[in-house]
Amino acid sequence: IMGFTALSLADLQSSSPIRPYLVNVESSAKRASELCKQMLAYSGKGRFVSEPVDLNALIEEMGQMLRVSISKKISLQYELSPGLAPVEGDPSQLTQILLNLITNASDAMEEQSGAIKLRSGSRSCTSRELGETYVDDSLPSGQYVFMEVSDSGCGMDEETISRVFDPFFTTKFTGRGLGMA
Repeated sequence: IMGFTALSLADLQSSSPIRPYLVNVESSAKRASELCKQMLAYSGKGRFVSEPVDLNALIEEMGQMLRVSISKKISLQYELSPGLAPVEGDPSQLTQILLNLITNASDAMEEQSGAIKLRSGSRSCTSRELGETYVDDSLPSGQYVFMEVSDSGCGMDEETISRVFDPFFTTKFTGRGLGMA
């Protein structure tokens, strides 16, 4: 799909009205390819690729996909800090995390009107603060880049928060996959 789309785009005039559609097909095929890589990596048949990632660029590239993934009654707001240092990570995994957070926020607000805010920035963290996270208790103090998703919904109760990273835990109907894990 990606090959034929690239060939079609190469032969197509830049003013063609179907060019945006082919660009969307190409983008969707790339996302599907990344999803297949993630599934292979999770099953032990593939690998995660860690590389420097511009978090703001990743967020901006996903803008259209994020907008169509949420209810039309919800506005998506951006507050991105310019000049962030790149983060080390797998771009497809970061994309999946962001998509999960946004769709979870939208689903949790059900059919209510509201807003989802996507924020990026950098902050100084102490070893103690970092030890209280779900990530790792041995991270050094220093400057860290963050991505934050917040919404105007009612939030999660303590039980849900305590299980948010458990594999196969979900507040949605059965069969929704690994969730935030």
